[in-house]
Amino acid sequence: MVNTESASKLVKNIIENHHSYVPNNSSVGRRIDWLVYHNDEERFGIPKAVGMIGIGSSVYPPPKDILRYVGMKKDEYKENFNEFGNNWRFCMIKSIKNAGTQILKQLRKQAPIEWKKKYGDDLKWLITFVAGGNNGAVYKADNWKQIGETAGLPKHKAVSMKWHKDNLDTMFVKPTGENKKIIFIKKL
Repeated sequence: MVNTESASKLVKNIIENHHSYVPNNSSVGRRIDWLVYHNDEERFGIPKAVGMIGIGSSVYPPPKDILRYVGMKKDEYKENFNEFGNNWRFCMIKSIKNAGTQILKQLRKQAPIEWKKKYGDDLKWLITFVAGGNNGAVYKADNWKQIGETAGLPKHKAVSMKWHKDNLDTMFVKPTGENKKIIFIKKL
């Protein structure tokens, strides 16, 4: 688990230089990251990180497909919000055969333990969103359930609809489908 400033910098570097479609280290809310090491990767006898994976606060408002799948209404989801973790980043520096499913297995084992230690809540669900031309094969291989797609973004892609009060009428438009993401979920 990442718990030092140097490890946090390494996570940031890995994301910014190797994540294929969201090379941004920013997140909101809770967050736990792990560095990924491989036995065959060393430098001067010291294990070298080959990737990172992280979970964080879930999304709100939740996509309808998540609510439908877990059998909750929006207010129930809000009450149980801290039982959901979002696999907010999974980024590898290099391709290592079968590493993805092994890493996801370790995430499923460690995430509930560390979530409980750090935040005091039981982690019952992991969700993730896949985009950027990826199909989620690593999640499918680890038996995550593909439950739907997000609606996507509106064409104008405003930075923040919340804070642009001058032209709200032109900003609240239905999504047109740009940057749709596939939704995957895993019950822990």
